[in-house]
Amino acid sequence: MMTYDFCNSMTPDTCNHTGLHAAKLAPADARTTGRAVRQFLAAGVPAGKLVIGAAFYARVFGGVDPAHDGFYQPYKKFVGEIPWPKLKSDFIGKQGYVRHWDAQADAPWLWNAGTHTFITYDDPESIAAKAAFVKAHHLGGIMYWEQTLDPDDELLDAILRGLK
Repeated sequence: MMTYDFCNSMTPDTCNHTGLHAAKLAPADARTTGRAVRQFLAAGVPAGKLVIGAAFYARVFGGVDPAHDGFYQPYKKFVGEIPWPKLKSDFIGKQGYVRHWDAQADAPWLWNAGTHTFITYDDPESIAAKAAFVKAHHLGGIMYWEQTLDPDDELLDAILRGLK
């Protein structure tokens, strides 16, 4: 299941692009991994055949309304993607970017109040939550996009540790 890219250049607001559950601020119809799994199970797909997704890259939005640190807010420009290594080396805790953790959605995001830039991504903590979800619901596993975006295998190792 491609349970990432829930918000992108075609969505009107920022969000957790790969959130496991719905955030407190999420609209009732917000796409999440948990909701997708429930829909497939309700349609009769066996749990063991469901493989959820993780993203080894971030989605970046510019010109974001500053309410709620940019979370679930309109934006002026979809900036693009950042691979995990660059996100770690240049953005998380750097250049005015502050990491936030959405405990309800089990997902991180970055907010830069100076530039009004919002970044949504998966990290080892969110991937550990996904692995626990997979195990709790007896799902088939976790897939990801894309291996070359994790050259040190940090996110892949989080999947492997979580599924053991």
